[in-house]
Amino acid sequence: MSELKLIYEGTDIESQILKSQLAEAGINSLLRSEANDGRIAGFGTFGSSRLFISEIDTKNAMEIVALFKTRNQG
Repeated sequence: MSELKLIYEGTDIESQILKSQLAEAGINSLLRSEANDGRIAGFGTFGSSRLFISEIDTKNAMEIVALFKTRNQG
């Protein structure tokens, strides 16, 4: 089994959009959200999310991430 690699950190909304774009390209990802972690621990919070993929998908995923960042800067 391949190790997970962090490919993106951003807001929950940005991370969800990028996760969807990766899924459309056939790349599975894991989203870790501070908001979800807070709810599980008993307190809610808004904040950042981290998006992970399998190391074997790195090359294709990083192309999608780079395009996503280019489109969303500003």
